[in-house]
Amino acid sequence: MTTLLTGDLIRAARALIGLSQVELANKAGITQKHLGEFELGKRKITARANEKLRRVFDESKVQFIAANIEASHLDGAGVRWKPQQPNAGIKTI
Repeated sequence: MTTLLTGDLIRAARALIGLSQVELANKAGITQKHLGEFELGKRKITARANEKLRRVFDESKVQFIAANIEASHLDGAGVRWKPQQPNAGIKTI
């Protein structure tokens, strides 16, 4: 099961790749209105929108990370450029 992206993670990943909301929404095939609502936490992201956004981020070599702990919440979640070599101690989400 893929972790659903939070608004903060979407905003951070979008900033990392330098896209506006309009540009990201167009690439992902979702509306800018829904993307803005996801980012602000006004709308819960759907599994389908999550999949579409992750596809764009994956193609852009963005990786979502969190501390490598056994917990249901995301501790230290963030984004980074996908490294050439996997990094032990960081959980990808």
